[in-house]
Amino acid sequence: MKQFRIAPATWTWLLSGMCIIVLSLILYDASFAIRPLLVEQQQGSLGVQLEDDSGTSPMPPGTHKLRILGFHQQSSLQQAGAQTGDAVRFDRTLDRWRKFAVGERIGLTLYRNGVPRHVEVSALPAPIRVAEYMDFFGRMLTASVSLLFTLLVGFKQAGHPAYRGLAKTFLCLTLLYFITFSYAPYGWPHYVGKLLCLTLYPMLWYWALAFALRYQAYEPRPLRRWLGRSSGPLHLLALVTAAYSGWLALGNEAPMLWVLVLACAAAGMVLTLASVAEGWQQTSGQVRQRHMWLFLSFLVPAIPSTLIWMPSTDASAGDLRVVALMAYAGQLVMYCGLAYAVLKHRVFNFEFAINRAMVYSVVSVLLLCTVGLMEFISKSLLKGDGGAHKSFAIDAAIALAVYLIFHQLHGRIERWVEKIFFFKWHDNEHKLRHFVRQAAHFTAVDALLAAFRTAVDRFTGHAGCAIYLRQGSGDYLFVSGTLSDAPALVEPNDQLVVTLRADMAPTAIDQQSQVRGDMVLPMSHRGALHGFVVLGAKASGESFRPDECEALGFAAQQIGLDIHALRVEALEQELRELERKAEQQRTELALMAGRRRRSRVDEPMPDAESSPAAAPAPAGPAA
Repeated sequence: MKQFRIAPATWTWLLSGMCIIVLSLILYDASFAIRPLLVEQQQGSLGVQLEDDSGTSPMPPGTHKLRILGFHQQSSLQQAGAQTGDAVRFDRTLDRWRKFAVGERIGLTLYRNGVPRHVEVSALPAPIRVAEYMDFFGRMLTASVSLLFTLLVGFKQAGHPAYRGLAKTFLCLTLLYFITFSYAPYGWPHYVGKLLCLTLYPMLWYWALAFALRYQAYEPRPLRRWLGRSSGPLHLLALVTAAYSGWLALGNEAPMLWVLVLACAAAGMVLTLASVAEGWQQTSGQVRQRHMWLFLSFLVPAIPSTLIWMPSTDASAGDLRVVALMAYAGQLVMYCGLAYAVLKHRVFNFEFAINRAMVYSVVSVLLLCTVGLMEFISKSLLKGDGGAHKSFAIDAAIALAVYLIFHQLHGRIERWVEKIFFFKWHDNEHKLRHFVRQAAHFTAVDALLAAFRTAVDRFTGHAGCAIYLRQGSGDYLFVSGTLSDAPALVEPNDQLVVTLRADMAPTAIDQQSQVRGDMVLPMSHRGALHGFVVLGAKASGESFRPDECEALGFAAQQIGLDIHALRVEALEQELRELERKAEQQRTELALMAGRRRRSRVDEPMPDAESSPAAAPAPAGPAA
């Protein structure tokens, strides 16, 4: 059965329209929050603490009858006769998720022992708590970042189903702005925002699973097939939960809604993490590191976001809701991690970051100690009149000395740190550069290629390599290597070759190329690509560090120049040999021509008597 697919152009228009609608709803609500939060610093309140859908009590959410947990000092609802333990239901159901204006009249029904009583109270002025400030600005920040990433991911590859799923996931996360309280007055903008938030929240994890299942072209292993079949039941559960949440938003009772929401979130989280983990096992190199980023990005916000919906787990510390604060922080981490894993070309290498951090930390500490010591010595020596002018001169001299010796000190400290803490890195690079220096003394291309292949395998931990050189036809021929699946010939218009000709730098191999590997190193001379080296994935599955890429790129470039020089020398030798043979043939032809001329000169001339022309004419008949 053919699956319905939206055209990329239509998808971008629909995504843009949804983003504009969501942004308009957020800005509309935020416009009513500026005055009470930043100007008046107070808001209308009923002075009551109600049980809500965030798990502050064992009572399961999904009902509009909220039990009164306590009162503040000034409570209009307490003045109306309400007591702790009574149940409250607002006349306008969405008022339970609103911040009121000072003096606004609110109608509600009190239930005591099952007996209803309708009252109408006014919202009294109350100061805004720190938790409310953090809640609003946290929701505003996460919604803004999420909306930005929605557009970035959605427009990056509008035709890719995985990116579409991730864009819809970010859009659902943007709507979490309406998950707690709004400042807009009761009306259709507030109603639409809350309805979209409640109904699309269950779909969040289904779309996240759709992204995880289609992020790469995975092999159909048993776990992968089982995960694919599990997406159908999760889709059905998400649709049922979304419809039930919409039923609650319309003002109806939805008992045990929290069970469906928790089941949907838990199932989606487990399946998504399992899909990313299984993809991590299948891949290698940079793609494998991207899967690690995806796994951590989904895991970090999942735990606090799930705890919010579980009864008696929404812990508080004073005036702050710890789990809610952790959920906002986790969402920001997830946004950045997902966008980094999807949008960024090169991935982050932790080992290299530790190396750089240690180098710059040691350099910074030594510089600070040196400057502090010189300043102490100068102050101890400068006493009496004129000390201020001399101190200024000493400070200038210290600054100049630091500027002059910084680069030398940095280089020495870097090599010292690498020798002590990263000896294997330093020794590996030293051996490769030592081979590059020796490569200039090879006299045969085949011997140089064999030695270079061995050096590359030693440097990469036997990840495998394949060396290609350009032929007269323009194709690149496999001449040496240890990669088993390397093609014998690469066309000059292959995507990999085109990318190398454009960039002339170490590049990750594109999936559209017929060449399989983790990285490719160009061999160029005067802007022409004479060959390249394909590197396989490391045994550990990690990508090559930036310093490794730099060392390998330098080695490939120098070896390429040496091969080009040997080829030129071979051509020159062949040319000299041809010139020698041509000169020899020219000499032989000249000698042969001289002998022929001498043979013609030495040939005897015929006698006059024996010549037929000198014979007398026969006598005619007598007259």
